[in-house]
Amino acid sequence: MTLGELIALYRPNLLDETVGVQRSWEETFRYTLKFYPLDTQLEKFDLDVLATKMAASGINPQFVSGYVERWRRLLDRVHELEASRQP
Repeated sequence: MTLGELIALYRPNLLDETVGVQRSWEETFRYTLKFYPLDTQLEKFDLDVLATKMAASGINPQFVSGYVERWRRLLDRVHELEASRQP
Protein backbone atom coordinates (compact mmCIF):
# COMPACT_ATOMS: atom_id res chain seq x y z
CA MET A 1 0.00 0.00 0.00
CA THR A 2 1.19 3.51 -0.72
CA LEU A 3 0.93 6.63 1.38
CA GLY A 4 -1.60 8.03 -1.10
CA GLU A 5 -3.73 4.90 -0.88
CA LEU A 6 -3.70 5.08 2.91
CA ILE A 7 -4.73 8.74 2.86
CA ALA A 8 -7.55 7.98 0.41
CA LEU A 9 -8.65 5.03 2.52
CA TYR A 10 -8.71 7.08 5.72
CA ARG A 11 -10.38 10.27 4.42
CA PRO A 12 -13.95 8.87 4.53
CA ASN A 13 -13.44 8.23 8.26
CA LEU A 14 -12.93 11.95 8.75
CA LEU A 15 -16.46 12.75 7.54
CA ASP A 16 -17.81 11.94 11.01
CA GLU A 17 -15.32 14.29 12.67
CA THR A 18 -15.62 17.99 13.38
CA VAL A 19 -14.43 20.47 10.79
CA GLY A 20 -11.49 21.27 13.06
CA VAL A 21 -10.38 17.65 13.20
CA GLN A 22 -10.80 17.31 9.43
CA ARG A 23 -8.67 20.40 8.82
CA SER A 24 -6.04 19.20 11.25
CA TRP A 25 -5.76 15.87 9.43
CA GLU A 26 -5.59 17.61 6.05
CA GLU A 27 -2.77 19.74 7.44
CA THR A 28 -1.01 16.58 8.57
CA PHE A 29 -1.36 15.13 5.07
CA ARG A 30 -0.22 18.36 3.39
CA TYR A 31 2.93 18.72 5.50
CA THR A 32 3.77 15.04 5.12
CA LEU A 33 3.42 15.18 1.35
CA LYS A 34 6.07 17.90 1.25
CA PHE A 35 8.57 15.23 2.31
CA TYR A 36 7.08 11.97 1.02
CA PRO A 37 5.25 11.62 -2.33
CA LEU A 38 1.87 9.92 -2.60
CA ASP A 39 3.44 6.87 -4.26
CA THR A 40 5.69 6.13 -1.26
CA GLN A 41 5.29 2.53 -0.15
CA LEU A 42 4.33 2.37 3.53
CA GLU A 43 7.38 0.19 4.17
CA LYS A 44 9.52 3.16 3.08
CA PHE A 45 7.55 5.73 5.12
CA ASP A 46 9.91 6.38 8.02
CA LEU A 47 8.38 8.41 10.83
CA ASP A 48 11.75 9.23 12.39
CA VAL A 49 12.95 10.65 9.07
CA LEU A 50 9.68 12.54 8.70
CA ALA A 51 10.14 14.07 12.16
CA THR A 52 13.71 15.09 11.36
CA LYS A 53 12.72 16.66 8.05
CA MET A 54 9.76 18.48 9.55
CA ALA A 55 11.84 19.85 12.41
CA ALA A 56 14.60 20.92 10.02
CA SER A 57 12.04 22.82 7.94
CA GLY A 58 11.09 24.91 10.96
CA ILE A 59 7.86 23.25 12.03
CA ASN A 60 7.22 23.69 15.74
CA PRO A 61 8.54 20.63 17.64
CA GLN A 62 5.20 20.09 19.39
CA PHE A 63 3.43 19.96 16.03
CA VAL A 64 6.06 17.56 14.71
CA SER A 65 5.48 15.26 17.67
CA GLY A 66 1.73 15.45 17.15
CA TYR A 67 1.96 14.70 13.43
CA VAL A 68 4.26 11.74 13.99
CA GLU A 69 2.09 10.31 16.77
CA ARG A 70 -0.99 10.73 14.58
CA TRP A 71 0.73 8.84 11.73
CA ARG A 72 1.89 6.14 14.15
CA ARG A 73 -1.70 5.53 15.29
CA LEU A 74 -2.98 5.52 11.71
CA LEU A 75 -0.30 3.09 10.55
CA ASP A 76 -1.30 0.80 13.42
CA ARG A 77 -4.80 0.72 11.91
CA VAL A 78 -3.85 -0.12 8.30
CA HIS A 79 -5.08 -3.71 8.45
CA GLU A 80 -8.33 -2.65 10.11
CA LEU A 81 -8.93 0.01 7.44
CA GLU A 82 -8.14 -2.43 4.64
CA ALA A 83 -10.57 -4.97 6.09
CA SER A 84 -13.32 -2.35 6.33
CA ARG A 85 -13.17 -1.65 2.60
CA GLN A 86 -13.52 -5.32 1.66
CA PRO A 87 -17.06 -6.25 0.45
